[in-house]
Amino acid sequence: MNLSRGEREGMLQILASVTGYSMLPVFIRGLQTAGLNSLDIATWRFALAAPLFWLVVRALRFPAGDKPLPRVRLIGMGSLLAIAAVATFWGFERIAAGTFVVLFYTYPAIVAVLSALMGERLPAAGWGALVLTTIGIILTVPDFGKGVGNDNLVGVLLALFCAFVVAVYFILNGRWLKGHTALGAASAWTTTGALLFLLILIPFRAAQIPGDFWNHLGEIAFSMPILAAHQPNGVELWLRILAIATVSTVLGGFFLTIGIQKVGAARASIIGTVEPILTLVFARIFLGEEMQPVQLIGGAFIVASVLVLQLGTRVKVPALE
Repeated sequence: MNLSRGEREGMLQILASVTGYSMLPVFIRGLQTAGLNSLDIATWRFALAAPLFWLVVRALRFPAGDKPLPRVRLIGMGSLLAIAAVATFWGFERIAAGTFVVLFYTYPAIVAVLSALMGERLPAAGWGALVLTTIGIILTVPDFGKGVGNDNLVGVLLALFCAFVVAVYFILNGRWLKGHTALGAASAWTTTGALLFLLILIPFRAAQIPGDFWNHLGEIAFSMPILAAHQPNGVELWLRILAIATVSTVLGGFFLTIGIQKVGAARASIIGTVEPILTLVFARIFLGEEMQPVQLIGGAFIVASVLVLQLGTRVKVPALE
C-alpha cells in the first residue's frame, strides 16, 4: 500500500494522540495517592486545558469553516466530557487502569446499538461485533469466575457508564457538526464547556468523596457544603496536572483533529484500537499493574469488535475517547 507523505504524517499524528491518551492513568495515579479527589483532578485538568486549546487554535490558525459552529450545543456537549472524565478517575481508584480502559473501549459497540435504536440499519457484522464485545466484557471483568467484589463491581460499572457517555457524545458530535470544518475550534468549545460544567459544581459538591461514597450518596446529596476546588500541593503534583492537560488532553485532541483530516475518520478509528494495548503496556511499566491471561483474551475480543464494526458496517466508529 503506497501512502502519501501527508497520510504517513497523519498516521503518526493519530498514534501520538493515542499515546497521549494512553498515558492518562500514569499521570493520575500520583495525584490520587496524594489525596486529590476525582472532581478536583478533572476541574484542574480542564482549567488548564481550555485556555491552552484556544491558544493552539489561534496560533495554528485552524480554518474558521464555512458556517458558524453551534457553540451552545458544543458547550453543552462539554458536560459529557466532564462527566466521563470524573467517572474515569473514580474508576481508576477501583479497578486496574488497563482493565478500565479495555472495558471502556466497548463504546464503539454502544455507538452502533444507539445508532440502530435511532433508525440506522445495523448489518450482520454489527451484531457479530456486539457478540465479540459481550464475550470480551465477560472475560475482562476482574475475577468474574469467583464473583465480583464491591469495588470491582463499581469500577466495572463506571467503565461501562463512561463508555455510554462517550458514545452519546460522539453521536451528538456527528449530528451537530455534520458539514462543519472548524473542528479545532469545536474541540476548544467542548473543552470550555467541560470546564464550565465543573466550575458550576464547585459550590455544591462535597469536600471529599469518601471511600463509601456509593453507600452514602443520599446523605451527600442533602449536605453538600460550599467548597472551592482543592489545589495540588507541590511542584510534582502540578507537573502531573500539567501533563494531563497538555499531553492527555490538548495535544491528544490536536493531533487527533489534524490526523483525521489527513487519513480520514475510518483509518483513524482502526489506528485508535491500539489505545487499550498501549494503556496496558504503560500500566504494567509505570504502575506495576497486571492482567490475567483470560483478561487479555477478553481485551482482544473487544479490540476485534471495534475492527469488525469499522471494516464490516456503515456505522461511523469514532477513533478515540
